[in-house]
Amino acid sequence: MAASQGMYLAYFFQALIAANGVYAFFTGRYGEMFTAFFMFGLTVVPYWAAERLDIRFPWFVFFLISLALWIHTAGYIQGWYVTLYPYYDKLAHLVSGISVALIGFLGVIFLERYWGMRLTPLFVAGFTVIFGLALGALWEIYEFLVDMVFGGSLNGPMQNDLGDTMLDMIFVLVGSAAVAVVGIAYFHNHHKSELADAITGEARDPDSVL
Repeated sequence: MAASQGMYLAYFFQALIAANGVYAFFTGRYGEMFTAFFMFGLTVVPYWAAERLDIRFPWFVFFLISLALWIHTAGYIQGWYVTLYPYYDKLAHLVSGISVALIGFLGVIFLERYWGMRLTPLFVAGFTVIFGLALGALWEIYEFLVDMVFGGSLNGPMQNDLGDTMLDMIFVLVGSAAVAVVGIAYFHNHHKSELADAITGEARDPDSVL
């Protein structure tokens, strides 16, 4: 898929997030409306970061971030976390794990170039998994604190029991490991410098690399 065409997928899910915010407003659910527009704001961060840091992200980074945040937003506003439990919740953690790990994967490649380091592909893969798990753990801590301090979200408790939390982390691990495996496979045919060139815009044809 061409980069320009792929970006329309990201725009589509951004629009869905905004539509959920509008829906929450007209149904008088202002807390959920705030959440939706906050999530929409988060989808803009990668565009801002790419512009500010003068780097080039592949289209599927924007798409996966928008998809993950839409899944989370719709899960609360449409009640799918409750009606489709536990499948929807695990899908959300799987997609989020993939998205976060991909950011970690591309981020460490960028930092390797920026700081002049020499990292092995195995280190990059390991960092990718650890980064995904770390962010997943922070989210579980957030859910725990919301339940402990506020008694849960508007749709009830964010965590049900230890088994639910561990399954969430397992799905985050699966998503993160998938990105690491794809990254290792990518390095069999490409050097890390090619990817770094594409991210920094130094590649002659970045789309062929990304």
